[in-house]
Amino acid sequence: MGRTNPPVWQGANSNFIEIEHHNSSDKPMEPIEILQEFNSCYLKIQAIAQDKNWLLLIADKRIDPEAATHLGDVLHYLAEAMGCVEEIVEVKTVQNSRIINSKLLNC
Repeated sequence: MGRTNPPVWQGANSNFIEIEHHNSSDKPMEPIEILQEFNSCYLKIQAIAQDKNWLLLIADKRIDPEAATHLGDVLHYLAEAMGCVEEIVEVKTVQNSRIINSKLLNC
């Protein structure tokens, strides 16, 4: 099934945000790189959620108050995804440590 473009909301400028392709070499990202990217996104979204102007937009009802809920949902689900990737990164780190220790013991 083909990939569909995300919806563009009324009044949105689709050229406003430029998306930077993280991996220009088309090399698959390592789990630690994925986790780092997720973390970077989380921190940026969290900063928006705590921004004075964002909070004023909601308080002044210039945007739908549900927007705050949606942003909170994004943070929640992103944190959940990060937790899943963290498990893989931790397992891989433990496995690498065991291999290194094994090699050291066999010297």
